[in-house]
Amino acid sequence: MKINYNWKNVDHSKAAEEYADSKLDRVSKYLHSVQAFEISFEMIHGEVSANLNLHGDGNKFNAQNSSKDIYACIDGLEDKIVKQVSKHHDKKATH
Repeated sequence: MKINYNWKNVDHSKAAEEYADSKLDRVSKYLHSVQAFEISFEMIHGEVSANLNLHGDGNKFNAQNSSKDIYACIDGLEDKIVKQVSKHHDKKATH
């Protein structure tokens, strides 16, 4: 699974990338194929704003989160995207 990162007005952090990689591994169990992960981090008014785009199983998923701490922001992204993907997975399973 390849994740593309974009950093705008935020210092590039390898530790944050590794943390996001480990957190987003959980998403792959709900999808058969993941084409692309794109995460962009941006500093807005002292808060880290993150946007996650996921292309998988022919669908597009998007999650956004803001927080003072980049790790809390990643946790929020994970919660939101897992909720969306698992809901999609449940819908497909019932059909």
